[in-house]
Amino acid sequence: MQKFTTLLILLISTAFTTLAQSSDTTAIQQRLDEYFRATEAKDWKKVVDMVYPKLFNLVEKEEMVQLFADMEGNGMAFQMKDFKVHGISEPVAHEGERYALVNYSAAMNIRFTSAAYRDTNMVENIRANFAATYGEENVHYNKEDNSFDIQAHKAMFAIAPEGSEEWAFMENNPGQEGLLGALIPEAVREKLEEKE
Repeated sequence: MQKFTTLLILLISTAFTTLAQSSDTTAIQQRLDEYFRATEAKDWKKVVDMVYPKLFNLVEKEEMVQLFADMEGNGMAFQMKDFKVHGISEPVAHEGERYALVNYSAAMNIRFTSAAYRDTNMVENIRANFAATYGEENVHYNKEDNSFDIQAHKAMFAIAPEGSEEWAFMENNPGQEGLLGALIPEAVREKLEEKE
């Protein structure tokens, strides 16, 4: 009887853990869908409203909206689409917040509209930078309209206060270790890396 009771408790706790993980994954996915739709629509105010709020200790919210809006006015036009989530980790709790790692991909088209970007050396430098970031096989140059098609494989952090499903997002970009260190605790990053 004792063995049966222990097994029953184990099964129930496993079921609750699985349900909690499934609930978190569903909530994160719903917020991601909203975030990705806003990104595709270039609704930068909505995108920024879903960015991890602690980032605004470093950059003002209005400034970030303006940065996004200005990208298209500086000799370049871009479009992101075909977002696909490849994995959402089990969240890690730390000091009143929960963190999950999201692996996703997206198709990007970046078109350079200024004549200055048509120079052969400039195009090659841009292509080399994109290839270093996204992988040679994921970057295609279109000479006709001076654009690049990029298949990006990326990761971001989803963060929510304990007890909330208001998940916010922050990109996990290589080369931004200082920014990540300031906003995402090292203990959290280590735990999330272990879960990958």
